[in-house]
Amino acid sequence: MKDPEPQRDAIRAEASRIHESAVFSAQGQFEAAKRWRLIHWSLAVLAAGLSSGTAVITFADGAQAWSAVLAVLAAISTTVLASARPDRLAERAQAAGTGYTTLRNDARRFRGITVPQGDPRDIAGELDALADRAAALDQSADPVPRWAYERARKNMEHDGGQTFEADA
Repeated sequence: MKDPEPQRDAIRAEASRIHESAVFSAQGQFEAAKRWRLIHWSLAVLAAGLSSGTAVITFADGAQAWSAVLAVLAAISTTVLASARPDRLAERAQAAGTGYTTLRNDARRFRGITVPQGDPRDIAGELDALADRAAALDQSADPVPRWAYERARKNMEHDGGQTFEADA
């Protein structure tokens, strides 16, 4: 019988790649979700504030021009809020990040528990299933914006990222 260790090592290496990719993808999606939520709330507060200001200034003597400017700005911020839908983008990024986190956890357990104990012929199929899940997530997730990627990279490289005390 052929030595199963080289095949087991190759499976472990590929599981590590899936794990690493999932870690970075999750972090990027979560960073995007945070920023999209901030944009959503900022635009909503801006629209409400401008609308309120318009209402107040409308009745002030000689301030109708300012009222008109505020009304136009309120309309613009409301239109951007309604058309860009940053709340929806935040929800999609959060869901993708959660999916990548689940994949990360499954890949970590597979690499550390299943691979050392399993028959290489059986675990190769499980690896294919993990790879298929990763591909499906990659295809369904929105691309991570550059600013979210940079923030995720900083978190991972400089701030410790997603490390567990048990792994230290």
